[in-house]
Amino acid sequence: MGREYHFHCEHAGCSVTVDLRMGGTRELDVLVNGKEVAAARVHGHHARTQVMTAILPTDPPRGIEVEVTLPGALGGDPVSILLAGGERRPMPAREVPRRSRPTEASWYS
Repeated sequence: MGREYHFHCEHAGCSVTVDLRMGGTRELDVLVNGKEVAAARVHGHHARTQVMTAILPTDPPRGIEVEVTLPGALGGDPVSILLAGGERRPMPAREVPRRSRPTEASWYS
């Protein structure tokens, strides 16, 4: 099982979130106001940048892009940037709680 990362920011009155699961296949999801609007699967462990496009449900609707820089095999942390209206805005990382394995006591209860 790989690591999980979570990036979040507010833009134009909307909540924009990027969920990233690292592993053999890297899985990226972009959520706007809690609903998945874009997804990508990246194979391999090479460093690369993945750009995903989404539409914000504003009046009028606004297009945004989310740029996620994935680290290579030697490690490092990914970075997510919101691209909107000609601006590049870093998306702060939020801690993802680690899923713990069941304890011995829970096996017998």
